[in-house]
Amino acid sequence: MPIVETEDRYDGAFDELQCPVCGSEDWTHLVFQGVFCAECNTRCLLRDPAGDQGFIVKFDSKYTWLTDDAEMIPETEEYGATASGKWLGTPSTGYDRYWFSAMAEHLDDYDTNWKPAWEREDGGNGEPNYLIELPSNEVEAR
Repeated sequence: MPIVETEDRYDGAFDELQCPVCGSEDWTHLVFQGVFCAECNTRCLLRDPAGDQGFIVKFDSKYTWLTDDAEMIPETEEYGATASGKWLGTPSTGYDRYWFSAMAEHLDDYDTNWKPAWEREDGGNGEPNYLIELPSNEVEAR
């Protein structure tokens, strides 16, 4: 019998999460320390939402080191350099991102242009890169 009982409450959550700083999907769990992005070391904390199925995640970039693809979360005096989001769903049905925001966006006098990594990709002209399926089953990037 183990000394400390553990429970895997967020089954499948890390299969859905992508680091908002660098875009990586690889996570490293350091026992008694937390879960960190394997590429840029951003810390990830998960908790249960009140009354919903799914999880709330907080990304803390206090531990982040800068990589080529990384863009740091803006820092505020009140919250530090953190961002959070909510994913709804279950392991059997899958998870969908419900909302996501940098904490700086919650402050009235602090405006930021920071976007999570999954919203930063564009087609080189400032427009998002959408894949369009053509009638001949060819795929074209616009």
